Amino acid sequence: MLLKLHITLIFTLLACAIKAQHMPSHRDFRFLEIRGHSGNHLYTGESLSEALSNGYGALQVRYGWQSSNPEGWQNMYLYPAYGFGWYSGFIGNPDLLGTPSAVYGFISFPLFHHHRHQMVIDPALGLSYDLKPFDEEKNELNDAIGSRFNVYFNLNIGARYRLNRELDFLYGLDITHFSNGRTFRPNAGLNMWGFNMGLRYHFNTQQNRIDNSSHPTTILDVRPVLEVFKSPEKIRQGSVWIYGAGGLVQNDEDKGTGKQYGTITATAEYQYKLNSKNGLTGGLNFFYDNSLKSRYPDKRHDFYGAHAGYDFMFWQLTLRMQVGSYLHARGHDLKGNFFFRPAIKIDAGERFYFQLGLKTQAGFKADWVEYGVGVRLWQ
Repeated sequence: MLLKLHITLIFTLLACAIKAQHMPSHRDFRFLEIRGHSGNHLYTGESLSEALSNGYGALQVRYGWQSSNPEGWQNMYLYPAYGFGWYSGFIGNPDLLGTPSAVYGFISFPLFHHHRHQMVIDPALGLSYDLKPFDEEKNELNDAIGSRFNVYFNLNIGARYRLNRELDFLYGLDITHFSNGRTFRPNAGLNMWGFNMGLRYHFNTQQNRIDNSSHPTTILDVRPVLEVFKSPEKIRQGSVWIYGAGGLVQNDEDKGTGKQYGTITATAEYQYKLNSKNGLTGGLNFFYDNSLKSRYPDKRHDFYGAHAGYDFMFWQLTLRMQVGSYLHARGHDLKGNFFFRPAIKIDAGERFYFQLGLKTQAGFKADWVEYGVGVRLWQ
C-alpha cells in the first residue's frame, strides 16, 4: 500500500512538472509582422515640391513580445506589445533624398477590445540612415534634410483583426517624421501621412522545445489568456526636481559645414503624480542659445520661461509633453510666443532620470535637441 502511494505521488509530481513545463511563461508569446505604407507628404518648403509630388511608399518588419504578466505593470495598460523594427522607404526622388531606412523600438498600447478587433496606438522612435543630405555643390535643392542620420518617429492609430489562431490583419492611419532637431541645417524635416496594412504572425517560443514533430500532439497557445485588468494605483504625491541639458545646433549660414553651437537648458520643476499612469508638471526654465551670437551680437542670448505639462508613465519610462512661454519680451522677439517640449524620460532609480527631448520655437519648429539629467530634491 505504501509503495503504491509513493508511485502515485511520483507520477502526480511528474505530471505536474510536465504540465508546468508545457505552460507558456510570460516571455514566450512573440510575433512577427510586416506592413506596407503609402501616402503623401506634408511639405512646407519649395524646392522639393516636384520631387515629393508622387507621395511615398514604405515597408516595415517588426519582431515583438506580447506582454501577459498579470502581476506586472502591463495589466494596467491592457497588456501592450513591444519590440523592435526595421523601416525601408521610397519617399521621392532618390537622387535628391536617398532611400531612407531606419531601426527603431516601438510599443503598442491597446485602446479597447471588441470581439476579434483590438484598437491600438503605436508610437515608434529610432534612427534613420541612407537619407541624402543637403550639399551646396551636389544636392543644393534639398532644403528638408541636413544630415545623413536623422531621428525616425512614427505614430500609428489603427487596429488588428484576428483572422485565425496565428494571424492578425493590421490596418491603420499613421504619420512619419524625419529630422535632426536643428543639429544640422537645413532641417525643415520630412513629414508624411498615410495608410498602412499588414499581417502579424503569433507564435510561442517553447513550441519547438516541447513538440517539434511534423504532426505535433502537444500544441501550445500562441496568444495569452488575458483576464486580470487592474486600475491604476492612486499615488497623489508631489516632488521637486532640477533638470539640466545640453545640445548642439547649426545656423542656416553654416549649412553643409561642421560648424555648430552649444545650447543649455536648466529647469526647476514640480511633478504631481495622480496615479501610477498619469502625472502633471509645472516649472521654470532657463535657456541659453549660443547660435544667436552671430545674428544678434548686441543682444543677450539667455531666456527665461515657464511651462506646464503632462506625463504618461509606464515601466521605467515616461512620455512627456510640455508647453510653455517666455517671461520677457526678448524671448518672444527671438524665439516666438510659445515652445513645446516632447520628451522621453528614463528613470534611473528613485532620485535620478535621463531625458531625451526636443525643444521647439515659435510653436512646433525645432529649436534644439536636449540631452539631459534630472535629480530629485524633495518628495
